[in-house]
Order: sequence, then C-alpha cells, then structure tokens
Amino acid sequence: MQNLTRKRLILLGTYLIILFLGILVLDRFIMPWYTKHGEALAVPNVIAQRFEDAEELLELQGLKAIKAGEKNNAQLPFGYVVEQNPRPNRLVKMGRRVYLTISSGEREFQMPNLVGLSETNARERLKSYSLLLEDIGYRYSSEEPRDVVMAQSKNPEILVRVGTAIEITVSLGEPTENVIVPSLLGRTLNVAKRQLQKAGLVLGKVTYKIDDEYIPNSVLIQSLDAGTEAAHGDTVDLLVTTLRQ
Repeated sequence: MQNLTRKRLILLGTYLIILFLGILVLDRFIMPWYTKHGEALAVPNVIAQRFEDAEELLELQGLKAIKAGEKNNAQLPFGYVVEQNPRPNRLVKMGRRVYLTISSGEREFQMPNLVGLSETNARERLKSYSLLLEDIGYRYSSEEPRDVVMAQSKNPEILVRVGTAIEITVSLGEPTENVIVPSLLGRTLNVAKRQLQKAGLVLGKVTYKIDDEYIPNSVLIQSLDAGTEAAHGDTVDLLVTTLRQ
C-alpha cells in the first residue's frame, strides 16, 4: 500500500514539474513571440541613406527591404534611397516588405520632343522628366493650331540633366483682328504678362501702389476691362501692389 502511494506521489510530482515547465516555456518564449509577431511597427525613415544601411536598419526592425528600381536625382548620389513605400512612420506588421527606389545619380538623358504636344501635355512631359519649364512664349501661326507647342529651347535628343530649364513657344492659331481681354485682377505680374501675350495683347505701363492686403506684385487694376474686345497688339496698363520700403 505504501509503495502504491509513493508511486502516485512520484507521478503527481512529475506531472506538476512538467506542467510548471510548460507554463514557463509558454510565458517566457511562445507568448512573447506570438505577441510580437502580430505587433504593428512604425516604418523607419530610410530616405537619403545608402541602400545597404537602409536594408540593415529595416531588418533590425523585422522588415524586409526590396529594391524597387532606380530614379534620376540631382541631390542624392548613386545608391542612396530617394523613395520608400510604405512611407515613413506608417504602421505595418512585422515581416512587411518595404520597397526602396534608389538614386541613379545626376545622369544625362535625351531631351524629349515637345513639338506638336498641347501646352498641358508639354507641361506634364517636362514634369515627368524633372525638367523645369522656365518660360512660355505665344505666337500666332497659320500652320499650327491653337494651344500646340511650335518650338522648344532645347532640341530633342540632345543630352540634358534633371532640373534643366526649358522654354517653349505655343501657337495662338490664326491671327484675328479683335481679341478678348483676359481678366488679370488678382494675378501676379508674371502671370498677367503671359496671359496678355497669349491673348495677343501687349503689356503697357506698370504702376505700383503700396497695399498690405494683397500679395506683392498682384494686379489691382487693368486699363482695358476683362471680357471686352480689343485690337490685336493693343496695350494694357496695370496697377500692381508693392510692399512698404
């Protein structure tokens, strides 16, 4: 009888020890791993870092770096991160892939052909190549329809860099005897000049007036009323705001 009781006690003790060890393993190892596995992490900002450094930092956070391609960039040298997806500080699950776009440096590329495009499409094309639209000229043409690019300051296929300034000339279509005066009120002086040129009118005398309520160089008064007809080549005088000296 005593031997039977002793065996039962040994079995019970063994069971309690195994149960205790199981609870310890669950508490110390399994549950922390499971909790951390489902935890939301903030994606670190790796822009302007070398790809290798960015990859190492992301791996330390439990994320995986994927090279998504290259992009011209004048500010960052070759091999540095210029874009990341997901963006910095975005909450993601552990193990998420982070796609990194790498700078290819300031490489030269062929100037795109803008002639024949609409003004809007030409603007978009330059933006897609990271080129700067410096100025737009307007000229009447019997050959090119209105709003079509007739010329560009950099010939197509020459080599240019990111940020190169480009000028274009846009057709106003067939010349007309009378034109409609555009509304210039509230426009900046530079915008007003372009709108007058586009309408076939000429900027006349510019007078400045101190006015703290409006942005400097904003048009307050125009000599020809908006919406009225004027002869091609007529001049329009402007009253423009300026700051106190």
